[in-house]
Formats: sequence, C-alpha cells, structure tokens
Amino acid sequence: MTSLLFQSISITLFLGMMFVISVSNAILMKKISRFEGILHGPLVSVLIPARNEEKNISRCVYSLLNQDYRNLELIVLDDSSSDATLQILESMTSEFSNLRVIKGEALPEGWLGKHWACHQLAREAKGEILLFTDADTVHASSTVSHAIGVMIGEKTDLLTAIVKERTDTLGELITIPFMIHSVFSIFPLAIAYGKRFKSLAVTSGQFMMFRKQSYLSIGGHEAVKDHGVDDISLGRLTKKAGMKWRLYDASDLVECKMYDGFKAAYFGFLKNYFSLFDYRIIPAAFVWSWMLTLDFFPLIVALLFIFGVAIPESAGILSLISLTLS
Repeated sequence: MTSLLFQSISITLFLGMMFVISVSNAILMKKISRFEGILHGPLVSVLIPARNEEKNISRCVYSLLNQDYRNLELIVLDDSSSDATLQILESMTSEFSNLRVIKGEALPEGWLGKHWACHQLAREAKGEILLFTDADTVHASSTVSHAIGVMIGEKTDLLTAIVKERTDTLGELITIPFMIHSVFSIFPLAIAYGKRFKSLAVTSGQFMMFRKQSYLSIGGHEAVKDHGVDDISLGRLTKKAGMKWRLYDASDLVECKMYDGFKAAYFGFLKNYFSLFDYRIIPAAFVWSWMLTLDFFPLIVALLFIFGVAIPESAGILSLISLTLS
C-alpha cells in the first residue's frame, strides 16, 4: 500500500508539471493568424514532395496557388509515384504559371527518400523564403501572408507550426491526438526559447518556413540526410547555430490528413517515435511505459477507490486529482 501511495504521489506531481507546461505553452504558442498578413514581400518558394498522393494533391496545390500573398512560386516533386499523381500535376501546369513540377532523381546511397526529395526541391527554389509542406495538407488563402508577417516581424530563421490533424476514423482519433498532446504537455517552450539548451527544439515537417540563407548555412537536408526525423534534426541544427527557431499554432489555417486509418497511424507513429530516440530501444521503451502508466494507473486506482476496494484514501484522492489534471 505504501508503494501504491508513492506511485500516486509521483504521478500526481508529474501530471501537475504537465499541466503547468500546457498552460505556459498555451500562452507562448501564438496563433499565426493573429499576426498582420503581408501581401507583398520576398519571393516565397513553396516546396512539396509527393509520392502516390492522387487523393490529396489537387486540394493541396489549389489551396497554395490561391494564396493572397502575391510573390510565390510552387514547386512539386513527384517521387516516382505509381498512381496518377504526376498526371494530375502536369494537367495543372497549364492553368498556373507559378507552378513547376519536377521528377525526382534516383535515390543516392546514404539518403532517406523524403530528405532527398526536399533537397532537390530546395536546389530548384528561387525564393528568399522556403516553405516545406506536405502533399496531404490544405491551406487557407491567408496562410503564407500571415506566416511572412511573422517571419519579418519576429525576425525568425525557422518558423514551424502545429496544424489541425484531421481524424476521420476511430483508429486515427485514438493515435494522432496523442502525438500533439505529448508535444503540448511535455515540451516546455519557455525553456526551449532560451539559448542555453541548444538541442531542445520541436519542428513539424508539415510546416517549415526557413529563410533560405539560414537553411543553407546549416547544411539543409544534406546535413540530416540519414536522420530518421528530418524536421526535428533541422530544428536542432538551427538552434545550435544560434539562429531563431519558433513554434506557432496554425491549426486554424492549415489542415492535414496525416494517416488513413488506425494501421497507418500506428506504424507511422512508431516510426517517428523511435527515431526521436535514434532507434535506441531502452530509452524509447522507458518513456513509452511511463506514458502508459500516466494514462492508466490513475484511472485504475480511482476506480478501485470509488468501488470501495481497500486502498489508502490518500492514494484514491490523488488518483482522482491526477485524472482531473490529465
């Protein structure tokens, strides 16, 4: 019973810390849409790697070509798609003069696929600002103008953003929000925005806006060509170089359909999760076990307490508090 009480105290304290971090992040993670949009500014190159995206590519491209920001080029790389992605893109080029479609080159040794695609896109870009985004995103017409307003106003080298994750099935609803919750409640922006912890950075590949000179100065995607999570690694390199990285909220401007169904969401989550730990099993398993304990232990103890099972009253009360905090 003593160990049960100790466990309840530990979890309550940890969840209390998560609550404080969440409140702090809610204050610091500003919405991009609250910044004044800029309609005329430096050339922005919007860069999209696409592979077998026939279901999504039209909506994504149209949303980006209908931006209110005037000085924009869109480059889409078809990465050897086996579906109709390339044909759809080529049919759109006659409609939009600022759309370029390129075919991906063969993957060199030592590179991961998406990283190589992004490297080729950056090589083709003419803009002073590079916006990397995914083919399964849809952007409000003012997304780029607001983001440029942030980049210029806040003098940011890398602007990344949390977007709205669309979940259409129960399986997606179970898995995808957990990723966002983990970042929002565990990652302390108040500390990350400081200069002391150089590698403390979270970056979303769904929305990465770089100053091109800053991107090139850290080595671009070539510097992370074999890293499991390129976006996280690029964010860390930006901070280590002493440049300004910031995380914003673009959930009211950008929507993403990350995965299709529970199976895709589960395996996609596992891939990204383990790569955060450089594929080291022990630390990854420890953190995973602790997160499961946080989720289920207070619920189990609280239910035992409610149904009159003989446990310390303090443990039951702490578990109820933990559930409230979570």
